[in-house]
Amino acid sequence: MKNRSLVLTGILGIALLAAGCGGKSADTAAGQNAKGGADTIKIGWFGPLTGPTATDGTHSRDAAMLAVEQVNAAGGINGKQVELVAEDDQGKPEEALKAVQKLINSDKVVALVGGAYSGPTKTVAPKVQEAKVPMVVAYAVHPDATKGGDYINRVIYTGPIQGKAMADYAVNDLNKKNFAVLYVDIDYGKSIYGAFQEQVQKLGAKVVIDRPFKMGDKDFSSVLTAVKAANPDALYIVGYYNEASAIVKQARELGITAQLLGVDGFDSPKYLELGKSNTEGSIFTTSFYTSDPRDVVQKFVKAWTAKYKGEPDMLSSQSYDAAMVILEALKKAGTDREKLAKAINETKDFEGTSGKIAFGKDHEVIKPVVFMTVKDGKFQFVKTKIYQ
Repeated sequence: MKNRSLVLTGILGIALLAAGCGGKSADTAAGQNAKGGADTIKIGWFGPLTGPTATDGTHSRDAAMLAVEQVNAAGGINGKQVELVAEDDQGKPEEALKAVQKLINSDKVVALVGGAYSGPTKTVAPKVQEAKVPMVVAYAVHPDATKGGDYINRVIYTGPIQGKAMADYAVNDLNKKNFAVLYVDIDYGKSIYGAFQEQVQKLGAKVVIDRPFKMGDKDFSSVLTAVKAANPDALYIVGYYNEASAIVKQARELGITAQLLGVDGFDSPKYLELGKSNTEGSIFTTSFYTSDPRDVVQKFVKAWTAKYKGEPDMLSSQSYDAAMVILEALKKAGTDREKLAKAINETKDFEGTSGKIAFGKDHEVIKPVVFMTVKDGKFQFVKTKIYQ
């Protein structure tokens, strides 16, 4: 396995990517603050830098890098520079466990940014709680991730919140009554769909057909034929942009005219690129949009575009916010892990790029769900609403 460590130090926060097998490069050592390693505060990040979700992981890591870079440029934390140490989990729970153990035991990080998906995050959560290392989950949505202690918080709403929100919007705002649901057969898909189905039924509507699919599937002709026969007035796709773009394309080619509904896995330029005109009119839930007029968002978009080119996406926003929550708590509480965890838990009215952030007693974020649509080949804002 290739482990990759990234170090951000110095006023310009230069990022160095070192390849190895868990060891630190000479560049990493050279990048230490001139006063020595004791004057550097280490924060860990883990997520997929290789494998099928490497693009998402890279965006997440880069966002955490940007947050650290900005804090370092402003003088660091109490006079100390911040070092980000990143580890590749390949999108696999077992690799995430290795990565987190290295970050905690070898790198001695004071906190973790969770840039992994639900499976890996759910796997490492008990170990993180046991080690009493504060972690802020960026975008994994499975409810179990924050349970079992006071050391893990999450800046994305859980999967059930997202499912409930779409059910409410589809039935009450769009007046849809009969739904077809295709969901990716992992924690992400199952947790969102479960809540959607429950809420739909509570509102007097129904799911007329549902089918799971696997990540990497490309041919959806058989399930879509069954969907067409069920004649739904909306098709809810709970998955990521690769499969979602293939589904909407094949659905339209098959003559399915149902309203297309989706989740934050749609929120990538790749969805528009791969799905082309078939994505038009799609409506999905997310937590971030680049046209948000708030100053914090526009500054983030400008900084991201200048450093990485292109526009930031939902994963970038979520990971930036996760890192910033930790960094702001460090300013208040210092590096003592217990005090740091308490400061994170007490976060209130923090202006994040994904909304104003506060945490409930269950360590889950309280902030609005954003509804977006595709219009004229671009993502357009629809509305926001807080769900709990």
